[in-house]
Amino acid sequence: MNEKQVDVLDLLAALNAGKRLILGGTFLLCLVAAGVSLLLPNEYEAQVQLLPPKEQKQGFGFSDLLSALPIPSLRLGEKGTPADIFIATLKSETMRRQMIEDFKLMQVYEAETMTEALETLKQQTIIGKSEEGTILISVYDQSPQRAADMANHYLTLLDNTNRRLSHEAAQDRYDFISGLLASESGKLDSFMSELKDFQSLHNAISIEDQARAVIRAASQMQLATMELEINRKSLLASGFSSDHPEVQKLDQERILRQQALALLRDGPSSESSTGGLSLHMDENLFLPLRDIPQVAQDYAKIEKNVLVQTALMKMLLEQKAEALIEASNTTSTVQALDPAIAPEKKAKPQRSLIVFVTAILGLFATSCYVLGAGYVRLLRDQWQAERRA
Repeated sequence: MNEKQVDVLDLLAALNAGKRLILGGTFLLCLVAAGVSLLLPNEYEAQVQLLPPKEQKQGFGFSDLLSALPIPSLRLGEKGTPADIFIATLKSETMRRQMIEDFKLMQVYEAETMTEALETLKQQTIIGKSEEGTILISVYDQSPQRAADMANHYLTLLDNTNRRLSHEAAQDRYDFISGLLASESGKLDSFMSELKDFQSLHNAISIEDQARAVIRAASQMQLATMELEINRKSLLASGFSSDHPEVQKLDQERILRQQALALLRDGPSSESSTGGLSLHMDENLFLPLRDIPQVAQDYAKIEKNVLVQTALMKMLLEQKAEALIEASNTTSTVQALDPAIAPEKKAKPQRSLIVFVTAILGLFATSCYVLGAGYVRLLRDQWQAERRA
């Protein structure tokens, strides 16, 4: 028994036989699509374009030095650029709730709940970045003017949110730095008082200059003492006795210079056993040579505390001033490149596109129906022929 195979020619014959159905069905679907598209309300698109925010400015003073350190800046995830933060703020539910309240969108969208209105507004708003890097906000609405007002209002809400968050952060930082300044100021006063007491106790006005002066004075005193000793021995070698007035005068001067040298070396508390003369001074601005190393070391430690604490206070004062400026800053944080204006032409629905797509889909659907019906009919005829055979 020969089986008749269904080939392409049979399918083409089925298409030819059903061409009226294909064309008629496609035309009918196009009419329905056109009618439905006419029932859809016109929607207008208003678009605003704003420049991306600049990177966070660096601080001044000591904080500017810290910014130069090789420490990676904090990001909000992998895409936490300032522009992405702006977009995330614009897409936030808080922003959409405020838009719904300001424009009474629950009545406009005929929404029964806030959730439904939020979802509708989300569908009617497109927020993203252009290829050039600017931020685009597109709002669709049945009213051209309301669409433009809503798009521009997004910028106002974004600016208000940015300034509010910036002011709150700056105020918190200002309060923190103010409290820190109060505690650190007491430490600075303590270190400065300690330095003043140390200077008073050791007559340490300028360690480096005083040490240089003491060394120079001691060297001159040592040379003068050696010169007197040479003159004395020269007189004794010339036949003068030790009781001679000239020799005794040289002895007294030599003893006084030795006491002065001992004073420079050991300070006023030194005991000199050179002769019966003694050197008394009401004031002594010279630091003892023996004490200079230890005094210089102790002075450096105390001075270091004062310098470090002074630098810290300077940094805190600069940070406090910066926080105060930020807390009172009223400049806009948003720069609109192209504000939204009321559109003149509708954006949706695109009726010609709807009809065209419907025609393509209708042609495909009716063709599939005709081919399927023809194929089933051929299979049925073949089965009946086999039964009769």
